[in-house]
Amino acid sequence: MRTISATDLRQKLGEMLDAASAGEKILIERDHKPLAYLVSVDEVRALAAEDEEVERELAALDALIALGDEWRRTHPRQPDEMTAEETVRADRDGRDAEKWERSFGSANDELEGDDDAEVEP
Repeated sequence: MRTISATDLRQKLGEMLDAASAGEKILIERDHKPLAYLVSVDEVRALAAEDEEVERELAALDALIALGDEWRRTHPRQPDEMTAEETVRADRDGRDAEKWERSFGSANDELEGDDDAEVEP
């Protein structure tokens, strides 16, 4: 990226326009402070397309937020209903218990085995 003063830009405008149209980005300064960029039309079109895509994504996110708000309004949480966190924890605990049973058998299996070993009076 090339940097040029506003005064030099006036003197070399044709050269700078050619460089910018070839894809070079040129920073224009006044009193050693950034003032503007000179870029090609293609660069500006690409930036505009990116802006449009971002706008579409933000609109989609806004629609999802509105959908969530509507859902919460029409389906209020019941006092005895589990929260999302509680539901995930219960699911994980259940999977842990199932894994334990697959690996080591049920804790109830040992207790049930004791019932079979009762001594008759």
